[in-house]
Amino acid sequence: MSFTDRGPDHAREALVRANERLLESGQGADLTVITKDGSKKYHSAIVCPRSSVLSAAYWGSFKESLTKTIDLSEDNPLMVDNMMRYFYLLDYPGQEGLEGSFKLHAQMYVMGDKFDVPDLRRIAARRVADSCESFGKEYDRHPEEQLAASYLKIFRDVVCLAYKSLPEMDFALSRPLAKTIAPWLAAYPHLLKNPDYQFCCIQFPLFGLDMQAEILFVAHAGDLGWRVLRRTEG
Repeated sequence: MSFTDRGPDHAREALVRANERLLESGQGADLTVITKDGSKKYHSAIVCPRSSVLSAAYWGSFKESLTKTIDLSEDNPLMVDNMMRYFYLLDYPGQEGLEGSFKLHAQMYVMGDKFDVPDLRRIAARRVADSCESFGKEYDRHPEEQLAASYLKIFRDVVCLAYKSLPEMDFALSRPLAKTIAPWLAAYPHLLKNPDYQFCCIQFPLFGLDMQAEILFVAHAGDLGWRVLRRTEG
């Protein structure tokens, strides 16, 4: 059997293994990335084509093209490392537990948005939606107010991340968040006074509008409520 007869999956695995060896060895690396945890070398030919932002910085008319160094010290070093690993391995490491993985996927979506990595955004968005579904299913098995309140505390961090970091018309995180939270509020209306929920509504009024859209409109008009409240025809 020839190499090509083994199919695209085998070729993909071989490519990923080769990239992993390059990532671990650093052989031929020509790009230095600085984070709060220090610096690490990568291969511009692998990294830059995956991100228009990094490509413009490294291959454009900026100082990075001369210094061969990109400073990402303002970003979470773990998320930078995960993004770089994604460029090489077509995936990023997960975390144990539903809460940890939920927050990780949300952060990776934000990284994909900031550095314009469309495929990373798609993967992370799908995993955020899957995490939301898992929270919803767990609540359906144990529909208790205390559980809903504990989930609101977890969701608070992701809501803040999404509404602080993403464009207003980006629904990839906001929609599954609102869709998951809405049944908890419908079942226990006084959770509208929950401090974590109140904090999100005060800090991010658009979140409050999205919750209105989910609770008041979606059940009757599908996506119409989101288009009306977000004032878009898209």
